Amino acid sequence: MTVASRASLRAHTIDPSLDLTDTADFTRVGSSPRYGRSKLMGIMFTQELGRRLQGTGVAVTCCCPGFNATGLGRELPLAGALERALAALGIGNPQHGADIIVKLATDPEFADSTGGYFAARTAKPLQCPEIGRGEAVQRALWEATAELVHDIRRPHNA
Repeated sequence: MTVASRASLRAHTIDPSLDLTDTADFTRVGSSPRYGRSKLMGIMFTQELGRRLQGTGVAVTCCCPGFNATGLGRELPLAGALERALAALGIGNPQHGADIIVKLATDPEFADSTGGYFAARTAKPLQCPEIGRGEAVQRALWEATAELVHDIRRPHNA
């Protein structure tokens, strides 16, 4: 289970080998596209893993948990005031996001949904944003990730 987000729609570019190793400072201006790319890569990785596990009986899925007031974006102006106002209105309860995660992990209805991406409240299928939808770019993400993991596992004196 991967927790993704419709914020993935904010990613206007994707280059797995560059985006996986981007360590530039986190800024207010750059946070939204960077967050979107990270969520897009989660969807892409889940869909590639789903293809690789097809026919094994193992299901992997991802979901957009919807809007949840969890403190993400706390560096933005007025974030604290907005979170308090939303809480007072009963908007953004993290339980709603947790519900879809539990449903996807336990409901037999989703046992054959490997590689699926689902919406929070309705559990309806969502599409990966177009820039990350193709098998070639998803495979490139998988391979770039595998290379990074291989490099990390390689002894430093080798």
